[in-house]
Amino acid sequence: MSLVWNVFTKSECGYRATCDMCFKSFSNSGSNTTNLWNHLKKSHKGKYHELDKQKRGTENCELGPSDNSDMFDLFTTSQDTNTLNGSTSSSCSSHSLPLANVCDEVVNSSSNTIEKTKLHTKQTMMTSFTLTPSNKLKLDKILAYFVAVDMMPYNIVEKEGFKAYTRALNPSYRLPSRSTLTNKRIPDLYQETKLIVQNIVSTTTFLSLTTDCWTSVCNKPFLALTCHFLDKQFNLVSICLGCQELSESHTGDNLASAIQLQLLEYNCDIDASIGAISTDYGANVLKAVENLKIPHVPCFGHSFNTAVKRIFELDEVKVSINNVRAIQNIFAYSWKAVKEMAIEQQRYGLKTVKFPSYSKTRWWSLLDLIEVILSQELPLASFLRTYNKGAFKDRMIDEHQIEILKTVISTLSPIRKISDNLAGESYVTASAILPVVNMILKKLLGVDEQVLTEENRVCLVLKKKMLETMMTVFTNRYGNNIILKMCTALDPRFKLDRIDIERFEHTSIDLESFKKILKEECIRTWQYSLSKSESSLESPPKKSKSTGLSAIFDTSYDLQSTESTYTELSIGDKVENEINGYLNLPKIDFEQSPVTWWHLSGTMFPFLKVMANKLMCIQATSVASERVFSRAGNIVTDQRASLTEDHCSQLIYLSMNKKFVPNPFNF
Repeated sequence: MSLVWNVFTKSECGYRATCDMCFKSFSNSGSNTTNLWNHLKKSHKGKYHELDKQKRGTENCELGPSDNSDMFDLFTTSQDTNTLNGSTSSSCSSHSLPLANVCDEVVNSSSNTIEKTKLHTKQTMMTSFTLTPSNKLKLDKILAYFVAVDMMPYNIVEKEGFKAYTRALNPSYRLPSRSTLTNKRIPDLYQETKLIVQNIVSTTTFLSLTTDCWTSVCNKPFLALTCHFLDKQFNLVSICLGCQELSESHTGDNLASAIQLQLLEYNCDIDASIGAISTDYGANVLKAVENLKIPHVPCFGHSFNTAVKRIFELDEVKVSINNVRAIQNIFAYSWKAVKEMAIEQQRYGLKTVKFPSYSKTRWWSLLDLIEVILSQELPLASFLRTYNKGAFKDRMIDEHQIEILKTVISTLSPIRKISDNLAGESYVTASAILPVVNMILKKLLGVDEQVLTEENRVCLVLKKKMLETMMTVFTNRYGNNIILKMCTALDPRFKLDRIDIERFEHTSIDLESFKKILKEECIRTWQYSLSKSESSLESPPKKSKSTGLSAIFDTSYDLQSTESTYTELSIGDKVENEINGYLNLPKIDFEQSPVTWWHLSGTMFPFLKVMANKLMCIQATSVASERVFSRAGNIVTDQRASLTEDHCSQLIYLSMNKKFVPNPFNF
C-alpha cells in the first residue's frame, strides 16, 4: 500500500481521494496514485520529501531550500504564531523577529532533530493490508452461514450487484467460487451443525417423532423426520433430523427402512426412549409404524381434514359447497369480474374484499371463502344478476343455502381454532386430543337435548350429522389409543376427568385396569432411564443435624421410620402410591403449563416425572414435518430445480436447524 495514503483518505464510494492537509478532492478509481504524489510535490513539498525519503529508506538528509516554503506555510497557519517570542499580540508587531530569521531557526531545529534521532522507517509490507488465509476462511464461513440460514441461491457469488457490495465492504476480500461454496463451505457447515445436533440427541433420554412425505417442484419425493424432547429445564425443543430424498417406492417397508436409517445416523435406537411418532393415516405410513413397533399418534390435523371432507360430501351440504366453488371460479379467471364486483361493493358501502382461492388439501381455505361470500351477500347477488348479461344468475345463493353455510361456519370455526392451537411445537399438545374429542361428543349430546322446531330443524339436523361424522373419524382413530390416554392422565390440567373413558362404547376401559397399565409403563420407563444414566436420578439428600424444635421434640425418629418404611416398599408399590397421590391432587388451570408443573412439583413424584418427560413431548399433529416442507419449497424452487439430492438435504437441514448452526461471528 502506497505511503501517500498517510496524507490522503479514500472516499466511501471508492472513486475519490481527499487530501488531509488542504482537503482538496481528486479522482482515484484504481490503484494509480501519480496524481496524488504530484499534488504533494506541488502544494506540500515538505510532506512530499518526508514521504519520499521514507519510501527510499533515507530520512537523515537535511531539508532542502524548497522545504522552507512549505514549512513557512505550516508555520504561518499555526494558531501559536504570535507566541513564538514569548510576548503578547500587541508587542509582537513591534518586537517580533524577522520572518526569515524565524524560518531559519525552525528549519535548523528540525534538521538537528532529524540528525539526532536517525530514524529509519521501513516501507510497510503489502501483507499488512491484505487478508490472511485464516481471515479469508472466516469470511467464507460467514458467507456460507448467510447462504444456508437465509436460503440464498449458490449463484449469489456470481451476481454483479453482490460482488460490488462485497468489494465496497472489503476490497481485499475475494468471493469464493460457486463450486467452492457448493462443494466445500456448505458441506463443512452442514457437518459441523450435524455434529452439534448429534451430541444433543445422544444426551436426550426420551423423545418423540413426526414424519411426512412431500414431492418437490422437480417431482422428487422427500421424507422429513423431526424429533421433540424436553431439556433439563423441561422446555420443549424441536429438531429436524433430516429431509432425505426417497429413491424407492413409498411402501410401508421402504418408509420404515428410511426412518430407521435416519435414526441410526444419530445413534438412536428404536426402543423405550421413543414416546410415540405422529403421522398421517395413510396405509403405507401405518404399515411403516407397525414395522418399527413405535407407539402411533394419528395427526389431529389430518383426522380433522378427513372429517371435514366427509362433511362437505353430505347431501345437505354438497350442493351449497359446489355453488361456493363455482362463484369463486368466476373471479379466479376474470379480472373484469373482480373489477365489477369491487364497484358493487362500493355501491353498497362495503369494504373492497377479494374472494380468496381454495385448495383441495386445505379445507380451511374453503371455510375462509364461505365467510367472505356470506359477508358480501348483497353486492354478490347484485353482481350475479347483472354481470355479463346475467350469465351467472343461476349461481345466486338462496336463503336455504345461506342457512346451511352459516351452520357449517358455526360448527367448524371453533374446531378450526382448536386444530390450529394443537399444531404448536413449543407447548404440550397431544394430551389435549382426547379432551377435545370428548368436548365434541358433549356438543353432539347437547344437540340431541334441544327441542326441534320448524325454524331450527334444518340447522339442528345438519349440525348433528356434522358432529356425528367427526365423531366417527375421531373415535375410530383415538378411541383405543392407550398412549394418548396415559399422556392425558399425566397432564395435571386434565387427569382422568377429561378422558371420559366411560363414554366410548367398545373402546372404554375401567379405571383400575387403566391404573395398572399406567403403573406397568411407568416401571418400564423408570428402569430404562436408570439403564441410560450412570447414577440414580433421584439420589437421597444427606441428612443434616437436627436443630431447633426438631431437636427438642426428637422428630428425627419419626422421619427415619417413615423413610425406612418407604425404602422397604417395592418399585411397584412406590409407583402405585405416586399414581394415587397424583390423581388425588386438584387439577391446575388451563393457562398453566403442565411441563412447568412437573419441573417444579416432580420431586414429589419421581417415577411419574420420568414418565411425564417421555410423554409430554409427543406431538398432536405432524405439522412439524410439514413446516420442513414449507421451508423446502422456498429452497427447491423452479429456478433451483437442478439442485442435487445432497445439496437439497443440506440446505433444508441447515435452514430448519438454524439455531444450532455455528455462528461464524463468535471467533
